[in-house]
Amino acid sequence: MQSSSNNNTIQGIVLLFVPVLVMLGAVMISPVLGVISQHFSDVEYASVLVPLLLTAPALFLAFFSPVAGALVNKLGAKNLLVIVLALYGIMGIAPVFLDSLYLILASRIILGIAEAGIVVAGMVLTSRYFYGENRQKWVAYQNIALPLIGAAMLSLVGMVSMADWRNAFGLYGLSFFIFLAALFFLYEPSKTAGEVQVQSTEKVSIPTPVIALFCAIAIPGSIAFYVVPVKLSFLLQSTGDFSPANVGKMLSFGLIFGAPAGAIAARLLKSWTFGKTLSLAMLTMSVGLFILAFSNGNTMSTVGVVIQQAGGGLMLTAALTYVLSVAPSAHTGKYSGAWWFIYTLANFSTPLVLSFTDNFTSSHQATVTVVACFIVAVSVWLFFTKTLGGRMSETPNK
Repeated sequence: MQSSSNNNTIQGIVLLFVPVLVMLGAVMISPVLGVISQHFSDVEYASVLVPLLLTAPALFLAFFSPVAGALVNKLGAKNLLVIVLALYGIMGIAPVFLDSLYLILASRIILGIAEAGIVVAGMVLTSRYFYGENRQKWVAYQNIALPLIGAAMLSLVGMVSMADWRNAFGLYGLSFFIFLAALFFLYEPSKTAGEVQVQSTEKVSIPTPVIALFCAIAIPGSIAFYVVPVKLSFLLQSTGDFSPANVGKMLSFGLIFGAPAGAIAARLLKSWTFGKTLSLAMLTMSVGLFILAFSNGNTMSTVGVVIQQAGGGLMLTAALTYVLSVAPSAHTGKYSGAWWFIYTLANFSTPLVLSFTDNFTSSHQATVTVVACFIVAVSVWLFFTKTLGGRMSETPNK
């Protein structure tokens, strides 16, 4: 166990790759879901079970994030991260050797549990290795690297899965390189007096106002962020320019150019308050959604996707920095677990919310417009709220 400093560059680089593993859950298998469905077409309820291969990890990530937060204090953030990285790699490649849809689904569920430990332990280590402006910088770097590496992996999946859909799962083996890097280069930061004391005192609950703020940021942020992947294909169908390749191309542009631009913007706005930064992020996403809703061609739609994803990158960077800034050092794991529970559950529920909204609107364009108007209202509230008045670069450990 070592004392944490504000110059853990090697550790910061290793942690850049940790959140990517969670993104890979969707990236790795979404291109091959159709082939998997054909392969298991004779299995009862395959039409329901195959889509669960994609969504089940997110659901179990949500439910087990609070558990991971509690385990951080018991096992240590580095120890937990190393354990779940090993579990993630094993469960990730398991479908290569399995020919039962039910066993593959079970491996995906365990993968989601491992993802919960990965995101929580990764956030805790980031909060303990860095503070102040350095913390905000590394959170931004993570959100820059995440979409770029994800886009590269998406291309790689397309190439290796042409011969056999199982090869897509084989790529999960790359996670063992991150496991080795975490094992040898990360260390367990020394516990503060507060952290030592908390182990001998009663459990402290997260204040209700903080949970309410998490919900106020995570739920509208998730809806605004995920409305594009959920609705884009339907929007393009109405313009006559729909094709799976076209949808993938636009999403890739948003991933490569939009999301990193938002994370870079967070660095430029580091002296802004959380409220005003999150307000700008929500407003940017709503502008992208309005453009998409009224688009009449591919070029305009692509511009809308890039702008919307840029707002999403800014939102995630500011939100994660905020979560780490309000968490007492002795309870970083608990706060991180609570955030990921709310945000990931919101991710999982977003398609249901949009489908419900469809019942009251006349078209997919109208639904996206309604969502955009709602996000503008959230943006106005965030701009004027005094609760989020702290500056993003002033986040010392407590």
